Amino acid sequence: MTTLHERQNSIEQLFLRLVATRSDTNSLYERVVEEIILTWLKSREYFKQNPSLVGTRDIFNDKNERELVWALVKGKGNKTIVLVHHHDAVDIEDYGKIKNLAFRPDELREAMLTRKFSDSVKKDLASGEWIFGRGTADMKAGAAIQLNLIDEFSQKEDFEGNLLLLSVPDEETLSKGMLSAVELMEELHQEHGLEYILTINSEPYFNNVKNKAIMYEGSVGKIMPIVYVKGVRSHIGDPYNGINPSLILANIQSLTELNVDLCDKVGDDATPPPIWVNLKDRKKAYDASIPDAATGYFNWLTFTKSPFTILALLKKLCQKALEDSLQKFEQSYLNFCRLTDDEPDVISFEPRVIDYDTLWNEAVESGGDKFEAAFEKFLKKVNDLLDENVITLPEAGIRLIEFVADYIDLDGPTIVVAISGPYYPHITNSIIEGGERFDLHQRVNRISKELFNIEYKSKAYFMGISDLSYAAWAGNDKDVLAIKENSPGWDTIYKIPFKALQTLKMPVVNIGPWGKDLHKPSERVYARDVYVRIPAILEKLITEVFECERSMKFLNVWY
Repeated sequence: MTTLHERQNSIEQLFLRLVATRSDTNSLYERVVEEIILTWLKSREYFKQNPSLVGTRDIFNDKNERELVWALVKGKGNKTIVLVHHHDAVDIEDYGKIKNLAFRPDELREAMLTRKFSDSVKKDLASGEWIFGRGTADMKAGAAIQLNLIDEFSQKEDFEGNLLLLSVPDEETLSKGMLSAVELMEELHQEHGLEYILTINSEPYFNNVKNKAIMYEGSVGKIMPIVYVKGVRSHIGDPYNGINPSLILANIQSLTELNVDLCDKVGDDATPPPIWVNLKDRKKAYDASIPDAATGYFNWLTFTKSPFTILALLKKLCQKALEDSLQKFEQSYLNFCRLTDDEPDVISFEPRVIDYDTLWNEAVESGGDKFEAAFEKFLKKVNDLLDENVITLPEAGIRLIEFVADYIDLDGPTIVVAISGPYYPHITNSIIEGGERFDLHQRVNRISKELFNIEYKSKAYFMGISDLSYAAWAGNDKDVLAIKENSPGWDTIYKIPFKALQTLKMPVVNIGPWGKDLHKPSERVYARDVYVRIPAILEKLITEVFECERSMKFLNVWY
């Protein structure tokens, strides 16, 4: 049996080793930390004796050839708890002149003591209770805790249940690691007869109160709509002979940006309103003409709104923006005619708002096989640019929309609504079938109070966006169809393994250490949580969940 001192020593050594290993997301650095984790797992006695229960899985369409690392500890029965964490971290450029110390907590702390930081950071630096460094909180601490737990459970005799560990890359960008893990889980389910009953993530929680902790029974969703606006081109000296797509796009932004009516609210929590992250015209060079088209995309976080609902709502907002733009255009034209004493002409625009699926079908109807062959050729070029990091995923989607629109000589003013990856489904236990059967909040709170006299508060959604979104599925076929049909380049530049994801119906929970200032130079994690509290709570929780499942099995047999 592992003593508390042995556990702390084991976690500390592994944690500091992981922190010292650079693992910038979407880079070759991730392959280094993957090799370290795999080597460490293979050095454990259990996996020396069971080498087929540890390994790696290639990531879909990945130029960096990254892999997820997995390990399965098999006990009695088929009930299985999944432990998931990510091993990538954001880069270190924000550390400036001390970025060479970002992976060395002790030296970093000394350097930070001589620099200007907020009073809160200074207090934590002086206390000695916090570990500073890139990836300490997000989420090398959670990784070290879970790796140590899988080792401890592998040493237990008469172990009831199975534990599957998933260490994934790319969480900070597109979650390619977790998407590949979903397919792996389905394969392991088939091969070993596993029944997944709970997924535990160990992202840090955010709090300002020392003796109150937070757990999350779900994760916020995110959808990224693309809006493509085709205008009517004209010379700037003749503005009423065309229509500026940038005006229409600006009105769409005005109706959506910071619009709290578009927020989701559950209990005391609410999603932030939509925020646009990109708006621009599509002119390739300067000339004295109105832009032919303009595009943009934005983040829309969700608790309850489905992709199908969001697309329908966005099309209505776009319709209003288009009507408002044309009304302004017409009023301006009439006022200008009065100013110049001219007789106004009849405006003959035929405005439309359509989704990408409609645009695609119009192109297929127009060009048939010839169009599809041309599109596939262009899609390959776009995918190559994406692989080479020349363009982003949303930009790839926009270029594909442009290609289809140009192929059919799309008339303006027209708004095309589409979706870009990454798409994160919202998930919480209250909407999962059987998601509340373990009374996770009550159970974790009792364990924490018994062991450490610390209270836990439960929140329905982790607001940091996480891989937990892919640990269970609570959507429907209409949502899947809405995503697939309106995502340009689906299955090539981006995909979600919906078939495998739809088989996952288990509860989820995020229980991790106390962290602060993620993605900032003052990123830090509470040491006692890493070495003592969270490992003890998770060990007890895992044991109790398996005992609960065994009790239910006996009860069902008795009845």
